[in-house]
Amino acid sequence: MAKLNSFVNQFIAIVTGDNAQVQAEKNWRQADSAFKIQIAALNGDLVTKEDAVSQAEEKLAKLLVNNGKSIDDRTQYIANLISAKESLKQTEKQLAAHKETIVFLEEQYALLKAE
Repeated sequence: MAKLNSFVNQFIAIVTGDNAQVQAEKNWRQADSAFKIQIAALNGDLVTKEDAVSQAEEKLAKLLVNNGKSIDDRTQYIANLISAKESLKQTEKQLAAHKETIVFLEEQYALLKAE
């Protein structure tokens, strides 16, 4: 009788298509995989973004002392400082947004995994 049930179940699946349970399981595997891959990739990129902030901070610190050179053009010196500060702010914003995205995805993933 088990073979008959298997036959009947397979026949019904072919005629009617996947049932809601099967579709839900397939979608869960896709969602689970998508979250894992994306979170891992974003965590990998986090190091790069943190390095960019460090480099921008170092650049600003060097420009503050005009890279150890004499200041021949005060206007350019100040313009370089302002530019470096703006660059630092942008990299910090990008890092913060990146971290927020990771937190958001981790929260959403946790919601999906909750029973």
